[in-house]
Amino acid sequence: MFEVLPQKFTKLIDNRIIFNIVEDKEEIKILNYNIKFLDVQAKKDRQFGFKTILENGKKLVFLGDETFDEKLRDEVENADWLLHEAMCMDSEADIFKPYEKMHSTVKTASEIGASLNVKNLVLYHASDNDLENRKRLYTEEAKQYFNGNIYVPDDLDVIEL
Repeated sequence: MFEVLPQKFTKLIDNRIIFNIVEDKEEIKILNYNIKFLDVQAKKDRQFGFKTILENGKKLVFLGDETFDEKLRDEVENADWLLHEAMCMDSEADIFKPYEKMHSTVKTASEIGASLNVKNLVLYHASDNDLENRKRLYTEEAKQYFNGNIYVPDDLDVIEL
């Protein structure tokens, strides 16, 4: 199963890298956080996101590598932080074909964030065809559909939650 991983990683499996099977809505304490795993209703392979309450009392929800599914509304609604993938801008949908890959555009992700009444929307899993302008362009598009705070992080950016 792990033949493609370098030995420096495989030697850590079952020692420092532990794989646990989780179920939908299962809650597990990890470090100081109660993590509630959420089946994100992925169309291909089963995939989980999670919900947790941060130390400051804020609700954070991560939806994995899929767009929001309405079955998760109760878990996501009114979140302080929603991490949602946004593959490309709406004007690039014909190029990147996000919906065929079960992904969203910035517009769609922003409309979802607005409909769920989230306060902070973090857009990730973005195309890298225009890194110099991506943050600005994505933010400008998102502001047309979402009134809360918008974050479009670059690699290694830190967002204070």
